[in-house]
Amino acid sequence: MKNLILLLTLIISLTFISQVNEFGFFSGAGYYIGDLNKTHFSQQDLCFGLVYKTDFPNERVSLRFHLMYNKLKASDIKSGIESQIYRNLEFKSEVIEFGPIIEIDFFNFHPGQNHTDQPDFGSPYFFAGINYMRMNPKGKSGGEWVELQPLGTEGQGTILKDINGIVEKYSRNQIVIPFGLGLKMNITHHLSFSLEYGMRKTFTDYFDDVSGLYPDLAVLAAINPEAAQMSDKSKFPQGLNDSSYGLQRGDASNKDWYAVSGIILTYEFFKDVVCPKW
Repeated sequence: MKNLILLLTLIISLTFISQVNEFGFFSGAGYYIGDLNKTHFSQQDLCFGLVYKTDFPNERVSLRFHLMYNKLKASDIKSGIESQIYRNLEFKSEVIEFGPIIEIDFFNFHPGQNHTDQPDFGSPYFFAGINYMRMNPKGKSGGEWVELQPLGTEGQGTILKDINGIVEKYSRNQIVIPFGLGLKMNITHHLSFSLEYGMRKTFTDYFDDVSGLYPDLAVLAAINPEAAQMSDKSKFPQGLNDSSYGLQRGDASNKDWYAVSGIILTYEFFKDVVCPKW
């Protein structure tokens, strides 16, 4: 807790000594990489958010806070992989992401300098941060989307927990590490534009509600019939006794990722025209 307080104090202090404050929005698309989708830029959906950015006097570092709303989805049927098509799972999730991100410019960049023949007009940049993420995977049941985490589709939170070594249900609140590359430039003395692509490393394998082995569906059905139905949607179980019990449902060795790409527009509300540097 002390370290968190020190970090917040440092961020607030840096904000006060910053040179330029900007407000804006993000608009783009996102996709997820995990057990149900292994191809980049596949099965994308809408992402948008709000941005506050503070630029420091050294003209190479910016600190921004963003609040992102990401819609992410994937379906085995759309994967084109035979084993996944057989598994027949799908999910979608509305993801809220919030936190600080540090931008490090490759070249000096001065917001407000919009003369292309002078320095500090634009720059590529690298960004990274540590954010809070709230996920809520849902699956389709009878034409309706239902929340999967409360069901325990792999036996989480039930008497089946010892089979997969799962003690409790996974948390929908997670830490995520965003990082990536972007290109920024000035449009006017007050308006700046960025084009950005970034990956998000998560620390959960349940972003899609798929991770371990199929539970004993007969036992799970006795506890919660809907959980059993959402756990195994394959039409022809390949295990013993016409069951998928004990077979691989997901790959627990690899954590899930998601990526977001799009544009950022920021505006300096409280700053007058900046004279270009010579």
